[in-house]
Formats: sequence, structure tokens, C-alpha cells
Amino acid sequence: MLPKPLALGKSILLHLGESVIVPLGLFYGLVTIFGLGAAMLAALVWASAAIVARVVRGQRPPLLLLAATAMSLLQVGITYAANSATAYFLQPTVATFIMAAAMLATLSWERPLIQRLAHDFCPLPDHVTGSSHVRLLFRRLSVLWGAVLLANAGTTLGLLLTMSTTWSVPVAAAASIPAFGLGLLLSALWFRRSLAAGSFELHWATS
Repeated sequence: MLPKPLALGKSILLHLGESVIVPLGLFYGLVTIFGLGAAMLAALVWASAAIVARVVRGQRPPLLLLAATAMSLLQVGITYAANSATAYFLQPTVATFIMAAAMLATLSWERPLIQRLAHDFCPLPDHVTGSSHVRLLFRRLSVLWGAVLLANAGTTLGLLLTMSTTWSVPVAAAASIPAFGLGLLLSALWFRRSLAAGSFELHWATS
């Protein structure tokens, strides 16, 4: 049984908010006022505080949050070493290429990377994830999201090389929405079909 759709949606927004949306909002909200250094520090402090808050509450920090925080640390270190704003914006693109490659490289594993990430948003029982149909689903999702991330990274890199950093990042973010939307739609459809093929019934919690 899955959580209620509203509860599941809130959980997904919470994970994305603390790992991606809030740090990006802090960064772009502060970079034009206080400069690159303060903006990077604010995003890093937020990510670190989110991890500490989880640990204090006795919760395991989500993999997405840990990965985003590690990326922020790496970004700040390389940017200060290179003394270049372009280096800061280029690193997430490189990280996206690496994430896409990791998804494609692990698609044949018993627990692909995308399955580990999905577990943070919507844990599934072992007897469901052990089904051959659900295992095939995660392999398909690995290919799908590997392709989406490669397309996103390629588009962002092209814009970074042809536009100013002020405009290239928001334009790239807007351009990525259709591909991510299509990926989410296909993921939901394949998930339902895989459950049906494995003779599983999808039930939503009522309380």
C-alpha cells in the first residue's frame, strides 16, 4: 500500500525542496546582491543544516540530499581554487553527465541506482521489488532517466558555452521542463503497467 497521493506528493516536494529547490533559490536570490561567495556559502549552509536536522531527529538523510551536499562542497572548493564563476556553473553540468552515466552503468545491477533514489521517495516492499516485472521497470527507468539527464546536461553545456552565466542557467532550467515532465509521465505509466503485469494491486492509504 502506497501513501495517500497528497502525502506522497508532499514527501516528494520535501525531498526536492530541501535538496534542490531551496539551495538554488538561496543562491540566485543572493548572488546578485551579495556576490558569488556569499551565495555559495548560503546554499552550502542550508544543505549541511538539512542533513544535521535529519540526524538530530534520528532520520536517515535521503541519498539525494547527501549527493547534493557533496556536490555543493565540491563546487565551492573548485570555484575558489579556480577563482572563476564559470567553474561553479559548469560543475553541475558535469555532475549531471556523471549521474546519467551512473544510471546507465547500474541498470543491470540487482538494485540499480535509480531504485535506491526511488526508495527515498516511495519505499516499496521487498516482494514487490523482487518481482521480475518491477526489476525490468527499474532497468527501463535507468535508460529513460539516463537519456533525460544526458539531454539536459548537453543542452546546459551548449548554453553555458554560448550565453552568459546569468542567462544560460535559467534558460537551461526552463528548457529541461518538457523532458522532465515527459520522463515523469512515462515513469508513472510504466510503474502502473509493471504492477499490473506482476499481479500487484495499487492501493493508496486512506489515513
